Amino acid sequence: MAKPTSLFVFPIMFRVILSLVEYNMGCMTVIGTCRYIPDCSSACKVRFGEKAFGYCDRDGDYGRCLCYFPCPSEKNN
Repeated sequence: MAKPTSLFVFPIMFRVILSLVEYNMGCMTVIGTCRYIPDCSSACKVRFGEKAFGYCDRDGDYGRCLCYFPCPSEKNN
């Protein structure tokens, strides 16, 4: 017979995996350069909502302001 603690391992692992998949499902876009957008996170929240976050990717001259946000649903009502 399985130990009671081992019975909880698989359901917990399953929930963790599902939460990570849900977290990683999203959209990303570049909204401009960090030269003109000093606070990428705030700009992303204004443009895409409170669940959005952003940062300046300093890969280049001025960097790019990257936004990550939940993808809009494709449901047609």
